[in-house]
Amino acid sequence: MYSGGTRLIACTLNRYTESMTTAFITGANKGIGRAIAENLGGRGYQVLIGARNEERGRRAVEELRAMGLAAQVVHIDMSSLTSVDEAAAYVREEYGDLELLVNNAATPGYPMHAPGWAFEARELERIWRTDFLGPFELVKSLMDVLARNHGRIVNVTIPIEPSPRFNTFAYQTSKAPLNVMTKSLGIAFAEEGFPIEIFAVTPGGTSTDLNGHIEGPYVKTPEQAASVIVDFLFDGQNHNGTVINYDSRTWGYAADAH
Repeated sequence: MYSGGTRLIACTLNRYTESMTTAFITGANKGIGRAIAENLGGRGYQVLIGARNEERGRRAVEELRAMGLAAQVVHIDMSSLTSVDEAAAYVREEYGDLELLVNNAATPGYPMHAPGWAFEARELERIWRTDFLGPFELVKSLMDVLARNHGRIVNVTIPIEPSPRFNTFAYQTSKAPLNVMTKSLGIAFAEEGFPIEIFAVTPGGTSTDLNGHIEGPYVKTPEQAASVIVDFLFDGQNHNGTVINYDSRTWGYAADAH
């Protein structure tokens, strides 16, 4: 039985989950991740709720189960490679049907719009571990099981080209390598014939606790953002190696989507 700092919170599986396809969503106890889990659960997935805070993870699972959805919780701290490795080992052992990984967990650094010199290097290192190195380690650790199931990886991301309207030094510098990873692995998967599709989605401005629950005419709810992301999974298109904006444009490293 799996044990250690990263663990599945004890629960009884419903019998019907044995025939369900599994999705693992990080940062899924709240916000966009929680909404993605609910959306996928409604589409017949068993959802693994990746959560750093165990109590919040338990509550999210209870809420989803009350809706008749199949949900389990896995404790994972994306800033700790040890925690990521332990969680991945457990998922590989217990969920051989894993078909979808959603790297959603992230931290923007605070204050979000502070200039670069306001951050200490150690703080940036922590942010980059959460936003890039943790997701990279999780992808690498779950590649084999995802390949067996012709699986998919979705990275939730942001536009990484700074502008006067959107200039978040810590957040953009931590998400930039995630976008590069998405594009680079997508190319490599295709060249090597590796049966995994990887892409990233920028869902647009969304009101969450990461940004102090911003408001505005173009700001999405977590449910709306989740719908944008999940819709790309089920649109019948191959998005491998792309970073997609919410309006279906693809992002490069220019100032504008093209």
